[in-house]
Amino acid sequence: MSPKVRLEPAQALRLVMQALGGRIRVPLDTVRSRVAELGEKVAIDVSSASPGLRLRGRAHALGAPIAFSARIEADGIEVAGDRRTVHLRLSEVALATDDDAPGPLAEAIRNRIIDTDNPGTLVGNMISLPDMVVEAEGEVVTIDLMRVPAIQRDETLRAALAAATSYLCVTGIEVVDDSIELRLGLLPGGPKEAALSTARAALTPVVRYLWPEGRP
Repeated sequence: MSPKVRLEPAQALRLVMQALGGRIRVPLDTVRSRVAELGEKVAIDVSSASPGLRLRGRAHALGAPIAFSARIEADGIEVAGDRRTVHLRLSEVALATDDDAPGPLAEAIRNRIIDTDNPGTLVGNMISLPDMVVEAEGEVVTIDLMRVPAIQRDETLRAALAAATSYLCVTGIEVVDDSIELRLGLLPGGPKEAALSTARAALTPVVRYLWPEGRP
């Protein structure tokens, strides 16, 4: 289990002040420290490629050493009903391996069988995908943040987050200097969406009390 992220009071105050200004900046060093926890089998370097990120790394897959790189850009969070989706655009994807690396994956990379021009489609054709990946085609992978396991299995948390993000949410994501800048916007889905999300959040505890889990 990864360690919990703890904010110092000064950091928390700085984030609040940034949020009041409509923008929050997350240093890339924070992202790098989280990526470093992936383990010894995967090594990833994260760098700025404004307006997105560039990832370079090496990993072992199916017994072969694989070198990879890709550029990633993200839109803001789209608010609609009980969905909070983010579109990730993958481009400039490159894969390489050693000339004598064993296994079908290494062979496919050497023979250029893998379509790196459409990485989203490649992801979508995987046998098993996490629930939070709701669409993957071309260069775009769409993720529903409300289907992240920790959120999906907690109905009260899901309703509260939906209500909160219907009033204030990330409407733009861009890498500036050596930080990820999150631009915030009010009522991203409109007043009607905010009202409906608030009603759902208010009714969720009542529904759970009247119809406990396991009861039809």
